[in-house]
Amino acid sequence: MKKNLFALTIILGALLSSNISNAQFGVELNYGMNGSYEPSYSGFTHFGGGVSYDFNETFGAKIDFASDKFSIKNDFGTETGTSNTRISLQGVVNVSNLIDDRSFYNNFIVLAHGGAGLSILKSDIPTLDKTDHILNIIVGVNPQYKVAEGLYLGIDASFIANISQHYNFDGTSTYVGDANSITGLMYNISATVSYKFGDNY
Repeated sequence: MKKNLFALTIILGALLSSNISNAQFGVELNYGMNGSYEPSYSGFTHFGGGVSYDFNETFGAKIDFASDKFSIKNDFGTETGTSNTRISLQGVVNVSNLIDDRSFYNNFIVLAHGGAGLSILKSDIPTLDKTDHILNIIVGVNPQYKVAEGLYLGIDASFIANISQHYNFDGTSTYVGDANSITGLMYNISATVSYKFGDNY
């Protein structure tokens, strides 16, 4: 009995260690430009990061975090704005591999991603000083180039729609009585650095 348990322990340990070694966990960091629509804003005030997992060479998922700041000059000549922090769960597809299943041998790949999450938007106008909790929907594309084993550099372009946003990106209160519509549109264009642990593809 003890020998059987010992053998089973060895087999399970081998299987687990094999699965861990083949796992495609990854981390990513990004920095770049963000922008908004109505009111219009663009600036290099976007920071982000995330944790990813590839199920295979074509499909994966990631949890990503981002911080964006908006500062917009109003009609009175002063600048007001908001800070936007979000988290989202996204599916990831290697588009290059869908087009040609041999493409994962190449160093250049194109990833498409999309999902939803929660955003926290805070106005910097002292008289308001309120926080808005918002549902976000995000889609994007991320071309990457493999520069070393497990290390990828790329450019990410993402479009985010905020649902039930109660403040403009300049911090002013808006959309009273229309809280269930898509009321905030923004984008990110950023440089990305990704590292995949156990890069087997």
